[in-house]
Amino acid sequence: MRLVRVDPGPVARAEPRVALAPARDLRAAFDALVREHQTAVHAFATRLCGSSSDARDLVQDTHERAFRRFETFVPGTNARAWLFTILHRAFIDRCRRRAAERRVDCIDDVQLAAPEPTTPPAWANVSSEQLAQAIASLEDEFRSVYRLYAIESLSYQEIATRLGLPVNTVGTRLGRARRKLRALLEAVAQNEVET
Repeated sequence: MRLVRVDPGPVARAEPRVALAPARDLRAAFDALVREHQTAVHAFATRLCGSSSDARDLVQDTHERAFRRFETFVPGTNARAWLFTILHRAFIDRCRRRAAERRVDCIDDVQLAAPEPTTPPAWANVSSEQLAQAIASLEDEFRSVYRLYAIESLSYQEIATRLGLPVNTVGTRLGRARRKLRALLEAVAQNEVET
């Protein structure tokens, strides 16, 4: 079987959905549609914008877009939904434009001050040997929980199972071990500063 390509001839333009009418009739039909849904469109715009002045601008933009596309509107369909769709898209376009403008404005106008130099915390200079000594000086009940959590990376539940303790006790002992280690390491750092 042989396929034959048929030339469709000149491409026909899509027919407008609204019957061609004089411009005056088209304008009258559009005005009637706008008046019928004016309250609902303005209320929706106010909800989106949060400001009545911005809502009025958005409604005006919506009416302008709707009038330019009025020949695509199918009479007998939901005109309110058609207007709401145009309004929502206009609102999104407006938000995107404003976000882009803000990004450009923010980048150009911001002058950042240099951060103030801060002194490192006292325990930042603690060596790993000093940390190991501090852990070794903890009482056994705190040391074992701390090592299982910090060094072996076990969960509270796994530590509780291994040591035969309730999970809450594991959490309490770990918290106390951290406080004791902090105090020990601060003392070590203080001694180093004094010497």
